[in-house]
Amino acid sequence: MHDETAQAFERDLTVINEMTKAVTSTLNLAEVVRIALARIKLLASAEAISFLRYDAERDELVFAASETLRESTFDAAGDGAQGLAAWVARSGRPARVADRTHDARCHVGGELSPCEGGSLLAVPLWRDGEVAGVIELADRYDGHPFDDADQAALEAVATELAPTCSSDLLARDPAALRTLLAKVAAAVPSQSAALLLYDPSGRGLTFSASRHLQAGMIDGVRMPADTGIAGWVARHREPLLLEDASRDPRWHRASEALTNFRPRAMLCVPVISHDTLHGVIQVMNRLDGRAFDARQLRLAQILADHTAIALENARLYRQAELAAITDDLTGLGNARFLNQRLPALLATGHPLSLLVLDFDNFKEVVDRYGHPIGGQTLAFLGRRIGDQLRRGDSAARFGGDEFAVLLPETTIADAVAIADTIRLAIASAQRLEDLDIDISRVTASIGVAAYPQHAGDAVDLLRAADQAMFAVKRTSKNAVGVAGTTAKT
Repeated sequence: MHDETAQAFERDLTVINEMTKAVTSTLNLAEVVRIALARIKLLASAEAISFLRYDAERDELVFAASETLRESTFDAAGDGAQGLAAWVARSGRPARVADRTHDARCHVGGELSPCEGGSLLAVPLWRDGEVAGVIELADRYDGHPFDDADQAALEAVATELAPTCSSDLLARDPAALRTLLAKVAAAVPSQSAALLLYDPSGRGLTFSASRHLQAGMIDGVRMPADTGIAGWVARHREPLLLEDASRDPRWHRASEALTNFRPRAMLCVPVISHDTLHGVIQVMNRLDGRAFDARQLRLAQILADHTAIALENARLYRQAELAAITDDLTGLGNARFLNQRLPALLATGHPLSLLVLDFDNFKEVVDRYGHPIGGQTLAFLGRRIGDQLRRGDSAARFGGDEFAVLLPETTIADAVAIADTIRLAIASAQRLEDLDIDISRVTASIGVAAYPQHAGDAVDLLRAADQAMFAVKRTSKNAVGVAGTTAKT
């Protein structure tokens, strides 16, 4: 017993150290969450896990990353051998495949198995001296290839389960089928597991059942921060260990309706760093059907604490990164943002239109009211520019009163229409917010250029839009001009 405890302690320390190294090796928020959930899921051998990010501005919890067990059964009668499972059934031999795309046995006659994943392990089910079916797994839980120990464990389970594996009986008893698949998952934890059985006549693999972890099923769903078990943990900032969460009055039943997943055992821990709540991690249902214990709760909280520190570091890095590409005055992008974003968009090869905008008569405001008012005017009109943008568009102030607007997947005609909307928004500004400052003479001259029609790279595209803007300046002002054409008022 002492040796088992020591081994468990050593194993836990290994997981904690591996996670600490992994989460501190990246400053990408999404990557931190992905690493944390993968380690906690492995440690707890859980069927489902979610990270709910805390949105302080809206006081809501948002499903930012989730992985939920999905179970299905179907009758897929077939006349010939198909896929790896049928190869195993025909040969009576187990098979391990590191990459299903490069193994011919996985593509004979198409794919029958509902398993989803790249690496596979399949073993035959023997009953009365004949192959009665196949158990197939895809993608080991920890991401490593299936090994000899996995194959031996799965063969042992197949031997134990074979006497009870009747397609007629299991079709009438979903609970027995679920128990059977749970035993398989507990023996060799994997992302996906499937059971395929011969029909009574022996014509083909006909009755199948599968279970797999599906990512992102409810990502993006929001709920008030005091809702559900996760909401209680967020509000009280205390971990919870529950034997049956579905019987707890705090359980958020809308989540169950969305996923068709019923929780039983649950660990729920807050993710907090320097008294800042980043979110909550929910871990549900052990693969072997047992309840979680206090040790697993402590380990989950330790891993959540490490995650919180990594998230805080990533958040601070992201803030610094954003500050470096943000114009302090307008809140739009700055010259650095433009120099990064424009080439990146062009590198995709997709169409893009670019607007270059310069204010007319802006110097009159500065000369009359001074530079502080000039700065307030730029900030005010910069927000007006931002208000006209669509999702996916972006804008930057890259000079004194010069702005650029990036319009991905936008034709020249649509870009001209957006430019004119911006021009009208600027021209309609009469006063500087609540101040008695006349800015009615400030208008905008806007040049439009498009990739690939007018230029093939960022420098030439910016030059084309800039020249179109100056053409407007030299003629009418308060107008929109397209590269190589006459300005439009």
